[in-house]
Amino acid sequence: MSNEIILTSPPDVFPAANYEHVSIAGDFAYVAGQVARDENGQWVGLGDAGAQAAQVYKNIGRILAHIGATPQDVVKIMVFLTDRADSAAISAERKKFFGDHRPPHSGIIIGGLGSPEVKVEIEVIAYVPKRK
Repeated sequence: MSNEIILTSPPDVFPAANYEHVSIAGDFAYVAGQVARDENGQWVGLGDAGAQAAQVYKNIGRILAHIGATPQDVVKIMVFLTDRADSAAISAERKKFFGDHRPPHSGIIIGGLGSPEVKVEIEVIAYVPKRK
């Protein structure tokens, strides 16, 4: 067993300034909190938490695909939102993305995120054993 940690980012997700989008340690992948920026860095869904969540899950899907994973490999979801009233719209996008897969989920309501445009930020943990 290797103690190697792999840090990587897919080319079709806007690069973060100071970190990679995913860290793989052993059989687990830790996806950094994603916000609603498209691949060119433009904000998506300003003022609309549902539209932001859809873009966030699009980014998460691209990151998972980049490491050979799918939404069904996700074992934990953490959602940070700035307004409790947005919960239903964000949950609807989660259900679209995951289908019948229902991994454990934590929803945390906070006073603000990294930019005032951000209404939701989502991070996931995926189980990605070495596939042959």
